[in-house]
Amino acid sequence: MSYSVSIPGIPDWVKNHPEVKARGLDLQDALKPGVTWRTGDQIPPYVVKALNPAGQEADIYERLRSLDPTCLSHTLPGCDVYDTHSERPILIMPVISEFMANFPAWDLVKLLDCYHQILEGVEFLHDMKIAHLDFVTDNLLLARKHDVEFHRGLPIEVGKVYIMDFGESQQYKLGPGQQPAIKLPPSHIAAPSGMTHFDPYSWDVLCVGHAFQWISSWVYEDRPEPWIVRRLGLWLVGNERGCTSVCHCRPSARRARQVVSVIVWALGVSQSVRRAMRTVRGMFFARTSRAQD
Repeated sequence: MSYSVSIPGIPDWVKNHPEVKARGLDLQDALKPGVTWRTGDQIPPYVVKALNPAGQEADIYERLRSLDPTCLSHTLPGCDVYDTHSERPILIMPVISEFMANFPAWDLVKLLDCYHQILEGVEFLHDMKIAHLDFVTDNLLLARKHDVEFHRGLPIEVGKVYIMDFGESQQYKLGPGQQPAIKLPPSHIAAPSGMTHFDPYSWDVLCVGHAFQWISSWVYEDRPEPWIVRRLGLWLVGNERGCTSVCHCRPSARRARQVVSVIVWALGVSQSVRRAMRTVRGMFFARTSRAQD
């Protein structure tokens, strides 16, 4: 006779799912009751998520999973969807470090690098005609060295930002600059001016702006925030008046990524010039000192 041990908060159909059992996943913690569970001290760690069968999350993960791993996607590798043998489709994905736990001592270069990665990932989704629609810092991950060591068989890169949670995401026939406004789904971000409809791609960019402002408030909690960082967040959030059709007044993810690329380039040039000036100054003072001797 076999016995089934009931773990509080984890449905039997999840614990007994064939793939969960085949992988030997010992689910312990409910990250989101009724939706998401993770393994305990098991290495490598994994998360199991029950997907909404009426949503597009399963289809989106399948599309992104089929892409060349060397592409510019910032979707976490190793995310597998199983839509048979269970009440709902499930997603099994590796656990890596939360984004918000990584940056207490970041400098401007590191911050802008992560901003560029985030915009690169959002731009890639938009090129695929996918709007995330619930972009917040909780849906970002940042791989660290131990994450790569835990998941040696996956092409996870140290320092790479990954975007997750496509529960509210939608796929469209039209891309940025063509897609009309949609009725906004529930979101962690309050729509400006009580708006209920928004260009979905522009909504993602606005939400990225709010995320940048939140990240910056943590990075520069006890030191002055660079003006360029503050202006970037304000530009992405914008002063929304409400476009009821295709939005052309807000920056696209591509334009925002290009602007950050220029800022990073200019910052690199500035730092190179300062280093060169210090070298020249050092050589000049050394020669002056020898001449005096």
